[in-house]
Amino acid sequence: MTDQNTPLLKQLPQYKDLWNTIWGHRKTVVRIAGAVTVAMLAYVLIMPQSFTSTVTMLPPQEEKSSMGLASLLSGSNLPLMDISSTFGFGSRPSDLYVQVLQSRTVAESLIVTQNLDDFYGIDEGDSYRFAIEPLHESTVFEATKDGLIKVSVTLKTGFFANDAEIDSIKAFAATLANKYVYWMDRVNREKMISRARQSRQFVENELQRTQTELDTAYNQLVAFQSENKSVFLERQMEAALEGATTLKDQIYKAQLELAMKRQDFGESSRIIQQLETEIGQLQELYDQLNVPKEGESQDFYVPFARLPEVAREMAELLRNVKTLEQVILFLNQQYYQDRVQEAKDTPTIQVLDEAVPAIQRTSPKRALWMVLTVLFSTVGAVLFVLIRFRNEEPLPEANDSPSEHQSA
Repeated sequence: MTDQNTPLLKQLPQYKDLWNTIWGHRKTVVRIAGAVTVAMLAYVLIMPQSFTSTVTMLPPQEEKSSMGLASLLSGSNLPLMDISSTFGFGSRPSDLYVQVLQSRTVAESLIVTQNLDDFYGIDEGDSYRFAIEPLHESTVFEATKDGLIKVSVTLKTGFFANDAEIDSIKAFAATLANKYVYWMDRVNREKMISRARQSRQFVENELQRTQTELDTAYNQLVAFQSENKSVFLERQMEAALEGATTLKDQIYKAQLELAMKRQDFGESSRIIQQLETEIGQLQELYDQLNVPKEGESQDFYVPFARLPEVAREMAELLRNVKTLEQVILFLNQQYYQDRVQEAKDTPTIQVLDEAVPAIQRTSPKRALWMVLTVLFSTVGAVLFVLIRFRNEEPLPEANDSPSEHQSA
């Protein structure tokens, strides 16, 4: 037991010497730590201060007839692109909105309208685009799990900031955050109007072409009726005619959608392949109305190939007219919908919480800075004393150590 305690007993004088050195130069430790603490206090009082303002937007709503960015993401509407899978923006509309907020277009718009090149100290001879990087460094974009979109802007004052400068930075940070919403909404609306215009122009051309075909079909029907003294069809034939007209209308709509989708996608796209498959299936059903397969039930329709020659020609003319009338109706609905969308200029972004000037600064955390300064300056001062005075004779004040007081 005595042998095990021997090394510890031998080290006790060394610890006592270290303590005596520190205690003997305690005033030096206090002076060093105090000087560093005072210097740091002065620095944190004059150093730049940061203030953060945050704006929160509601999840973008996907409307059935929407032409905005949310529809671009889903790709579910006729004239829109499915860009989420193409560019990897994620499956949620809010992810796409964050990408647009981070875009160069939005950044340049903010820089030009808010004079951010001057704010960030960009030289007059340099391009204002040099302010894009510091702007993005000052901004945090977030899409929460609930789909909310948050934009936080943090700006700094200069050294020796007075109350007026602090208030100005607070207000400017809030303004920038809210301007992100403004430019996000503007980009979305411009995209909606652009896509609606393209869709309207396409549908307008289709309307003109289809109207010409319908006029021709009317003339052919009138001429046929005049020549054949109006052939009347039986009810069973009319039912088959209605079925064929419905299928032909669906085929035309699918072909129209395919033509519009091909403006945005390649032939290998999943969307194009699905539409082609759908058209093939509809065409197969339509062909079966004309020539049914062997053994297939014929209770509900009469194949056109079995109708009397004159009646069959009459049926084909009527079917063509009815199909074109349905197409005209569909195109007119799409045309006026696109016209309304093109002229629409209402906000597309809903703000949950607007950005307001910050109440408290983001940094520096003065209390934390001072606590850490006192801690590290004291440790540093002790190390300095041990290194500097370890091998010197103890000062007279060392004789006034706590150990001698106890022995006395």
